[in-house]
Amino acid sequence: MIAAKERLDTATTPDRLQERLHEQRFEFVLNQLGEVESVLELGTGVGSFSPRLAARCRRYTGVDYDAESAAQTSKRLLGKGEVLQADARSLPFPPRSFSAIVCLEVLEHLGDWRAGVSEIHRCLVPDGMAVLSVPFRLRGGKSDTNPFHLYEPGENELLSLLLQRFKSVIVHYQFFRETLAMGIARRLHLRRVLGLVEPYRALSAGSPEALSHLQISQKAPGLKLHLLAVLKEPRT
Repeated sequence: MIAAKERLDTATTPDRLQERLHEQRFEFVLNQLGEVESVLELGTGVGSFSPRLAARCRRYTGVDYDAESAAQTSKRLLGKGEVLQADARSLPFPPRSFSAIVCLEVLEHLGDWRAGVSEIHRCLVPDGMAVLSVPFRLRGGKSDTNPFHLYEPGENELLSLLLQRFKSVIVHYQFFRETLAMGIARRLHLRRVLGLVEPYRALSAGSPEALSHLQISQKAPGLKLHLLAVLKEPRT
């Protein structure tokens, strides 16, 4: 089962936090990929990122489970790629079809997220690269706040499977940078008692100052929000 559609257009959303989180991940992917022969984007949504990916390759292919979203993405591409309605757990491509695969915030929607990882592994060329992201959580489970997230894989179970499938797995975190006092108060559930709630409220509200503390790096001195993995060398 795949969750009903959850779609955000970074060009029109009033949610400044989500806009920045998405755009920061898009920037990260583009910095990792460079110019490539072919790109498969899993979970195009309405195509917020798709034209930028298509501009980086000779052959762009997008996939979304929702037919309406796939059609919207196709319109935004202006003929510069192909977009299919398909299931990320069972892709309609032969093995080793793409030199790069991008899968941002998709696995948590699949239910069987392991099938999604298997398909990424199957469709990537031997010297290709895949970049994926999921909401960060230590232990996997269904989201308590987002009904569209059927199962958010925990950090260890996700990395264990990725290391079984790929020889190179480099992990980054998207996080909200905290002071030492903020981090301690959050972990001890003392933010309200110590009067340290406001920075997090400002982040949720999309305050420019708070958004400037969002970062992506391999080390995360703050509140981890998303895990991003750069995958290379699929194991045979």
